[in-house]
Amino acid sequence: MGVGQLRLRRTPLDFTVLLFFLTLFVGLWASYSARLALNKFWMLVAAVVIYYVITAVPRRYALWVAVACGMIAAGLSLFFLTADLWHRSLAFAGGFFPPFYRLLTLRMFWPLLLPHPNVIGGHIAMLLPFTIATLLYAHRDRRTRLGISTAVCLIVALVGLALTRSVGALLALAAGLGIWVLWPISVRFAAVFSWPRRLIYSLFVALLVLAGAAATWLSTSQGLPLPGGQKLVERLAEAGGAWRLVQDYSWLGSGLVSFPALYSEYVQVVPNFYLIYSNFYLDVWLELGLVGFICLLAIWAGAWWLIVSALWRSLGRPHPQRGDVYWLRWATLASLITVLVHGLVDDVLFGGLGTPLLFLTPAMAVVVSRHKAEVTWLFFSKRTAWLTAVTLLILAVLLGISHRRVLSNWYAHWGAQTMDNALLKQWPDNQWRHGYTATLMEPAQQQLARALEWDSHNRTAHQRLGMIALWDMEMDTAVFHLQEAYAQDPAHRGVIKLLGYAYVWQGQPEKAYPLLAQIPEASREMEEYLSFWRQRNRLDLSEKTAAFLNNHP
Repeated sequence: MGVGQLRLRRTPLDFTVLLFFLTLFVGLWASYSARLALNKFWMLVAAVVIYYVITAVPRRYALWVAVACGMIAAGLSLFFLTADLWHRSLAFAGGFFPPFYRLLTLRMFWPLLLPHPNVIGGHIAMLLPFTIATLLYAHRDRRTRLGISTAVCLIVALVGLALTRSVGALLALAAGLGIWVLWPISVRFAAVFSWPRRLIYSLFVALLVLAGAAATWLSTSQGLPLPGGQKLVERLAEAGGAWRLVQDYSWLGSGLVSFPALYSEYVQVVPNFYLIYSNFYLDVWLELGLVGFICLLAIWAGAWWLIVSALWRSLGRPHPQRGDVYWLRWATLASLITVLVHGLVDDVLFGGLGTPLLFLTPAMAVVVSRHKAEVTWLFFSKRTAWLTAVTLLILAVLLGISHRRVLSNWYAHWGAQTMDNALLKQWPDNQWRHGYTATLMEPAQQQLARALEWDSHNRTAHQRLGMIALWDMEMDTAVFHLQEAYAQDPAHRGVIKLLGYAYVWQGQPEKAYPLLAQIPEASREMEEYLSFWRQRNRLDLSEKTAAFLNNHP
């Protein structure tokens, strides 16, 4: 099918992209908020459309897609400036140049949902390699106007990236560009030592990966003050909470735009916004389920295979830089690495309402690796068919062996989802949950109880039943279920906090102390509960709260 000069083509990633698209309908159905989920649904539909628009571009015009990437990066930087997302850090400018400060405080885009600075930084980092490639082509071909305009876009984008203060985006971009820069360095070493260029390059890449792994270990485990080290520790803790939510919704996912509410309610145990997004991979797995997560991995793994294999072929030629897509291939690889590395600690492409640029880099991998007008699908072959059959057989055997746990997880999933639909309709309401009637939670309790019939150690069921009992002031029941949940996962922050509170109101503060010592906000919240229980005329609970505060070690 053709539109003007564009011909929509089959691509090697069609199967997984379209399957990912179908999982969006499941995420739309499962979400507790149809309104928010529908907004994100259309945003991700736009991402699929953009993927096919970019892959329809003939390879000889791929450079102009890179030019557009530079313009978008510069536009995001200017948006960040004019939307007043960082003016407070430059408030001193008002004393020297008031017109400039007034420009900073303009809210030209106030009707739009202003994204977090990390989201802006992540997008700019993803797009910058294409801008660098455009500048290289402009210099090689002596295209002065293109070079000047690209240089301006590059400078503006770099300024915006620096002002976002997104350490994760900067380090991920450094990793992506580092993989690129190592090739010309390898060429020079090969000329000196007469070794194969690709062998030296592989050794350098291995050393870079080991250095990155060592730096991560030193900053997280040994407390070495490296850039972003403390923030990395926090992000890893948040990823741990997100992983536990994934376990709660192991079948079909929790639905689109559900992560903020679930993380606040079941990990932080607060009835208001705490975290918008956590980790690229875990966010997709949580909201779209296992199938959506596998599709995401397949899309990016396919893009990786396409661009690495094409680039590896190019590197075997005497003068690869003379080709029309050589630097674009490097830019695509750098962008791919930037996204994948940054996704380990942040989620700029899928978090919140998502972004239409979700599949931009995979689309560029298809365009610059393509040799023919039509390409065959990577995922349909006899080998793939046999592998799929063997995988399904293994899964069937595993399901047969562990069917009780599978059924328990199934009922726990539905119980959790039923509970969310009753609890989160008006979220966030900024009200403590105590006083919820048993009628609202009865359907969820039935599903969760059935989960325990199949597996009495199901942590999800015990945690949710403990929460419901705590809200209904059934302290003995709450302590029983939360103790069981704690036994299954003693590192679960939400379980630790809930069990500590239950011990306080059951009159066992000595058991609560070691648990709540791990929760920084516990003392402040207990002071709020002191007045909360008095207002509710629950003097018994108010006295127990006061006893905990007065004897807190």
